[in-house]
Amino acid sequence: MGSKLILRDWTGLSDLVLDLIFQKLPSCSDCLCFGAVCKSWLFFVSNNYDALQQRGDTNSIAELPLLMIFKGPIGDMPAINTSLYSVTKGKIVLDLEIPLRYWTHECVGSSHGWLAFQAPNSFVLFNPFTHEKINLPPLEFDAHKVILSKNPSTSTYDYEVAAMSTSWTEDKVAILKPGRKTWIPIHGIIRGCNDMIYYDDRYYIVTYYGKVLSIDNTTLKYKEIAPPSTYKEFKEFYLVKTTTNELLRVEILRPHAKPTSVKIWKLVARPTTQQSMFVELDNLGDEVLFLSQHCSISVLASKFSGCKANSIFYMYRYGSPCKPWMFCVDFIHLQDGTFNTHFSFNTQTHDKYHTMPPALWIVPTPKFNT
Repeated sequence: MGSKLILRDWTGLSDLVLDLIFQKLPSCSDCLCFGAVCKSWLFFVSNNYDALQQRGDTNSIAELPLLMIFKGPIGDMPAINTSLYSVTKGKIVLDLEIPLRYWTHECVGSSHGWLAFQAPNSFVLFNPFTHEKINLPPLEFDAHKVILSKNPSTSTYDYEVAAMSTSWTEDKVAILKPGRKTWIPIHGIIRGCNDMIYYDDRYYIVTYYGKVLSIDNTTLKYKEIAPPSTYKEFKEFYLVKTTTNELLRVEILRPHAKPTSVKIWKLVARPTTQQSMFVELDNLGDEVLFLSQHCSISVLASKFSGCKANSIFYMYRYGSPCKPWMFCVDFIHLQDGTFNTHFSFNTQTHDKYHTMPPALWIVPTPKFNT
């Protein structure tokens, strides 16, 4: 005789039991899944959202960056379709639809869990996890990368937006201050801007040649703090802030499309003059970097099962315009110097008609509402 199937009413668990489960959740994604079980569990998370934020502020709860892969439109649907890939689980964990028109909106950045989209005569910030949307004044140039100084969800009236273009003639940089209806252009930026970051109340830009510029956030004047790298073969440069609030310049050598070596520098003050300079690092310690053209993030490996310290997940493309581009996420372990392809994919979003980025890193920033 077959055994009886016992149905349990998970909605009736006491707050004490729910709290014991809640305290064991290691990430915001797990909290999202917790709240999706039923209305009573979502109600519990909503009532304890302050405790969740406090855990986030004290780093007792954290979130691993996910690779957001942009896909072409499905059928006649104009929305932007994406998939989220987890490097520790080695699979797509979630599909997300962004309710913006695919053929008119181009994603130009990921910052604090928000995405920046530029369209003809409009500019939008959108949080794909909360569906919060902020309309900004249009830009007068095509942005290559957009960053936020703070999370708009928690700093509603105190965040800035910075946009950067890149070209082989003259690059453009503009900043949108809180409360303003127009962007403030920064004139005279040299050509070849590759990456930009907001760090310690200043903006930093690194060029394709490795030169680093620092922009004063009050006067909006800039100065060079690091000269170009020795240029021999094709290199890419990224700026990343570590979990210990240190600024890194990362150089990846790609002589034949595939990466072959990595060098890392840390921003420090000269002992004699206290002027800023970069010194080379031997290793990253417990940090693991996630690098891509539109977003770069650093987390502590020890907080996440399956993450190795002193390593880099690097997303890049290779191929030629005559053939379909391939996109790879390489795992680079700095201690033993190994480069291994962790994940590869192709996409329909990067063609002559549209230039949606193939993928970028994003950190989920959920907001729980009943």
